[in-house]
Amino acid sequence: MPDDFKLTIAVLTDTHIRAPQGDLTSPFKVNERANARARYAVEVVKANTPEFTVHLGDMVHPLPHLPAFGAACAEAHRIFAPLMPKLHYVPGNHDIGDKPGPASPAGPVTDNNCTAYEAAFGPPWKSFENCGVRFIVINSSLVNTGGDAEQRQRDWLEKTLSEAEGQRVFLFSHYPLFIDQPDEEEHYDNYAEPGRSWLLGLAVDHGVEAIFSGHVHQFFFNRYRGVKLYCLQPTSFTRQDYAELYRGAPANEFGRDDVDKYGVTFVDIFADGHRLRIAPTHGREIAPGECPQIQKLHQPATPIIPHMRHAWFEASTLPYNGPMEEFGRKRARNDYPLLRLWQLGIRTIRTPLRDLTDPVSRRRVLDFAAAGIQFSFFTLGLPDAASRELLAEHSDLVAGLEVVGRDRTFSDLQDGLSELIEQWRKPLSISKSTSSADETHESGAFAHNVSTGFLWKERDEVVAAASNLATPTMQLGLSFQVNLDEDPGQRIPVLAECLSQSNLRLVAVIRLADRNPANSNFDDDKIAAQLVAALDAARGRANVEIQSDTFEDIDRGYSPRHGLLDRRSNLRPISNWIVDNAMCCNRG
Repeated sequence: MPDDFKLTIAVLTDTHIRAPQGDLTSPFKVNERANARARYAVEVVKANTPEFTVHLGDMVHPLPHLPAFGAACAEAHRIFAPLMPKLHYVPGNHDIGDKPGPASPAGPVTDNNCTAYEAAFGPPWKSFENCGVRFIVINSSLVNTGGDAEQRQRDWLEKTLSEAEGQRVFLFSHYPLFIDQPDEEEHYDNYAEPGRSWLLGLAVDHGVEAIFSGHVHQFFFNRYRGVKLYCLQPTSFTRQDYAELYRGAPANEFGRDDVDKYGVTFVDIFADGHRLRIAPTHGREIAPGECPQIQKLHQPATPIIPHMRHAWFEASTLPYNGPMEEFGRKRARNDYPLLRLWQLGIRTIRTPLRDLTDPVSRRRVLDFAAAGIQFSFFTLGLPDAASRELLAEHSDLVAGLEVVGRDRTFSDLQDGLSELIEQWRKPLSISKSTSSADETHESGAFAHNVSTGFLWKERDEVVAAASNLATPTMQLGLSFQVNLDEDPGQRIPVLAECLSQSNLRLVAVIRLADRNPANSNFDDDKIAAQLVAALDAARGRANVEIQSDTFEDIDRGYSPRHGLLDRRSNLRPISNWIVDNAMCCNRG
């Protein structure tokens, strides 16, 4: 492929369209909004003119054996008409029947269902080519059924993949193969064995680049031996069982209508890989005949490094609670932080070096790196030998290293700091553990507090100490905190100029917390003003890095404050501003 190759496709999933006159196939009020939300999603796709669109299944809500199925299919075709003839369907369990299982809440896939599906949407498995790239659709409900139809699909898929040898291959399946671990137990939202291992092995053996799925109405990202697995957002409703993943209160209908988790995905396929762009739909609706003006998606490139204070890599065990999981437990992660990083155009995050050294979190570090995220690691004191070996082994994902000391003149780091500066080949910065003892307490009050970064009043002494460590090959960084009561537009230019005279970089930590850990900061206007002022002050200054503390809200404990995301991992006002003003945040 030529170096400038680019192919853009759209993917939407789980529209759950109903018969226009309504039906009784769902007791949930939000389902009545599905048709209008699907119309809006279609307009979003149209506005962005992809080469073609793939619908990952559950086009309609009523199952094939229900009387409303035919009318729902007819309505779906009316809604999807603007995307034809470049729309490809993937059979979902609502379109063709559930995968086999003793606890499935709906009817299983049957020959009659397959016939009804094919009459409504075409072949349940197929392959097609565009610009030399192979795209494959399968019927995931058939896997593990043990019937003739499953065997025909298996034979066809194995033959198709063999014939695609040497091509790039993308595969579409309604059910995800797994959502947390490749060896997890079977549940409602994954493939059972032996079908899971069969398809994973086939994908690895034939170099499938990515597998896209829907079904769970949540976003997940996984990898398996080089194959990327994406589970994408719905347009209709969120599954309320997954509301347990978030530490905030559930959205409407006990988590079933989390409007900021609806969207359409655009996949840009390049000569050397692919990238996802997320177009949120926010549950917006269009009535029949409406023709709204929808702005084309612009991807921000936001030069902010957020502090990832929450354990972004951890999985949770969800309660067993029917109808989906009445007889077993299911583990899942909140992967929306990754989706939000993509959506905001943030490419680097700050996280403890321990996230790389711990084997459990390292798995997700490597996954995020494969998804285009780099890491600025920090460590209290100098890294030990084992940590430095890991940093060297995974140098491709390391954006920088921050060494946090306890003294403004680096006296506690003298042993080994010069050696690290001499040997380190990535950006290196020095920070300070700033505590309550560094502040004056004329009133007699003493609030125990610890934060990251040198203080404004320490700048002369810190720069003088750092100047003695500067080398021609290493532009050492110094981390200064900018507090809520300080103006980034004033502080950053002065610090940047002062540091540049000694060939030093400025790492400006925009603290969204109040200096007093007992006080909260939930003032979104103030937060937006601080970050916008910091970005403006950093514009055109090559020696300035902006960090935001924090990424996701801290709404309990010490120093409660809003961040870029709320506790359901949805965008806060400043983040929505970044997305809406994408071109304003591109710094080149």
